[in-house]
Amino acid sequence: MSKQDVIVFTGAGSLAWLAATLFYAAYGDGLLEKAFWFYALNAFGAAALATFVFQVTARLRRIPCGQRLFPALAFGLPILVGGDLVVVNFQQLMSDDPVSLGRYGAFVVVLLIGIGASIFERGAQKARV
Repeated sequence: MSKQDVIVFTGAGSLAWLAATLFYAAYGDGLLEKAFWFYALNAFGAAALATFVFQVTARLRRIPCGQRLFPALAFGLPILVGGDLVVVNFQQLMSDDPVSLGRYGAFVVVLLIGIGASIFERGAQKARV
């Protein structure tokens, strides 16, 4: 993995985290936290979108499926660090509700699990005749 790949994956991960956090900040307290199923659906939707961004970035950078561990780490690091910074300053940034804090933390964990699970994707295998 080159230095340019690290920059690209870190930047893409930062954008994915920012988009997920802004989505949660805009709709978390008023809409997402009203019903569990709606919250879960949106958490998995955000994870799917972040995973899609990771996979597209990996394919554009021509990273083989078996070598996506370090790109996934570079992609997930800004999500982890950014999520931690928001959790530490959650009362000033979003809400005073400790339940909302836990739900945001779970939202970020679901993002990271989705990205981590995607590195186990099996590459396209040629049919053996």
